[in-house]
Amino acid sequence: MFLALLVLLLVVFARPANAQIPLFYQLLEAYHPVYYYNPIISLSSPEVLGVGTSATATATPTSAPTNIGGGDKVTTIALLGDSMIDTLGQYVTTLDQSLARQYPNRSFNLLNYGVGSRDIEYGLYRLTNGYEYQGKHIDSLVSANPDIVVVESFAYNNFGNTQPGIDRHWLALGAITTTIKHRLPKAKIIIAATIAPNSIVYGNGIKDLHLTSLEKIEKANTTKLYLQNAINYATSQGYPLANAYQASLSGNDGQRQYISSTDNLHPSAMGASLFSDSIAKTIEKHKLLEN
Repeated sequence: MFLALLVLLLVVFARPANAQIPLFYQLLEAYHPVYYYNPIISLSSPEVLGVGTSATATATPTSAPTNIGGGDKVTTIALLGDSMIDTLGQYVTTLDQSLARQYPNRSFNLLNYGVGSRDIEYGLYRLTNGYEYQGKHIDSLVSANPDIVVVESFAYNNFGNTQPGIDRHWLALGAITTTIKHRLPKAKIIIAATIAPNSIVYGNGIKDLHLTSLEKIEKANTTKLYLQNAINYATSQGYPLANAYQASLSGNDGQRQYISSTDNLHPSAMGASLFSDSIAKTIEKHKLLEN
């Protein structure tokens, strides 16, 4: 209890006092957003916004090193997130490919800890606790003792367009990074921001999800608030940032080439490659494999 309180106080006071509220938040206050946080623990298919999608999910992280390069040392990378991570697949093939291009002589073990339709606080829980997903038991992330932990923003399963929601997200990011540093002192941490949503087609194709044009704008812009919040956290706290969000923008909207044409939410093949490339380049930029 004392440790949890200490973590909370550290993160609160670590946040810059002069941090400005993003313009999106100011504009959206009048929209009276619809919240879509959904505390479902065990799902039969990847979900976001509390609605099942047609994207392919992974059941459990793979424990076998992927065959990249021929080096003796295997670097284990764990990816923590929601369905934006889950739908990259059990073997995270696109990151496989990105790392092979960046490090042709290295070997990597990639672990997918994505769970659809769950928020960042459940991600914090899964760091140190086993859980059930897709009918299988998955051990905690820290039990895998990864060398690098990629923490995605969880922006698509957020706490709504309110300042308390943004603050809650920030505190959860702080709790996650503090827990990783405490439980995995040798692990490197990357904060990742996935692709941007598109407010015109947001969620089109997801079964039983019927949004008005205004709701699409609100949900897309709220998602962008949380993506930017993760970016702000990474830069203010000095963590390496894998930023596919800003790279996927055209003006204020996500480019549709990076978004699945099936559900208009999760990454397309190009979006997955963009996100994976951002991780591989961040590892190289910050020389995370050298220590």
